[in-house]
Amino acid sequence: MVGGCALAVILSAGAVCGQSGAGASRQVPLTLDELTVTARGPGLRGRMHGVAPGQSVFVFTWTRPGNFFENHNLSLVPVSPAIREALASLDRHQEAVVRGVLKQGYGSQPHLMVEAVEPGEKWAPGVPVAVRRDPPRDLARNLAGKSRLTALVHALALDGGMLVVEWRTFVIPVQVPETLRAGVAALFRGDRIRFRFRVASQPREPVHLTLDPDLTGDRRALEVLDSIHEQHDQERTVTGRLVLFPRSPVLRRSIWAVEDRGDDGLHRYFTIFNFSDAKDQDRTDALLQEAWTAHPEGVSDGRNKYIHTRVRVRVRGAVSNPAPNQANPTLVTTSEQVEIVTGKPAG
Repeated sequence: MVGGCALAVILSAGAVCGQSGAGASRQVPLTLDELTVTARGPGLRGRMHGVAPGQSVFVFTWTRPGNFFENHNLSLVPVSPAIREALASLDRHQEAVVRGVLKQGYGSQPHLMVEAVEPGEKWAPGVPVAVRRDPPRDLARNLAGKSRLTALVHALALDGGMLVVEWRTFVIPVQVPETLRAGVAALFRGDRIRFRFRVASQPREPVHLTLDPDLTGDRRALEVLDSIHEQHDQERTVTGRLVLFPRSPVLRRSIWAVEDRGDDGLHRYFTIFNFSDAKDQDRTDALLQEAWTAHPEGVSDGRNKYIHTRVRVRVRGAVSNPAPNQANPTLVTTSEQVEIVTGKPAG
């Protein structure tokens, strides 16, 4: 068998627009018995949430037929080199049918021991890219000699039994001992945190961390350096690079955002939205699209988004981030409060 477990990621609430309003996907109770029969028979039909062959990470989103808002992510574990190769050939959001044995894995994340894969239709974002992204590799080597990381919360289980963080170019699963789950359950996606860790002994691939339970002396397993939820309902002005989350199987429309840069590469991305005035939102979209299109040579692939290296914007609005697993914070604003700082179209 190749590997032992794959990355644990939960599809977040607010995935549609970066807010917790209508249309946001939600975590639902998963009945393993219900899915086990399907996984062993006709297979589970869904889409790939994340594919990182260099880390042996394969994450699959199953959606209940006829109900887009009932979904769960499953870690895919290939049972042979051939299956691993088949999973590695898939792309983000690509349709697939997977068959195998469903098991409860480390923490709160179900795992599917994949015995067969049927690739389906690929997703084409339709965004020309000038700057390609190098896939992350050699996580173990990058972690060598470290026992503490400063990272961004990528996802978490509401019971605190699972944590995923972003560090440098890596998205890393972190196992949570029972004694530390209450602290993890209090986090929000997008929090900047510092934590002590050990490299988990199992699984061997992909690399998992575990929160260090040694709290002797003044040692702390985890601390929040910058809470995104503390900004909720606060007025902010954010100036940064223009970002595009393109329309996709999990986004009913393209979403614009502004990059809020942080130390050590821990950047946040505030979506730009006017929930109360659709016509005003159309004006904002048109302004940002014009600036984006005027400089096609500056578009960079940002894994789950596209970042314009030559267009900077300034956005003033009220922060909306009420939900722990909200995909991105939102600046609730109007077109009058959105300004192109650099990269304005000629004329």
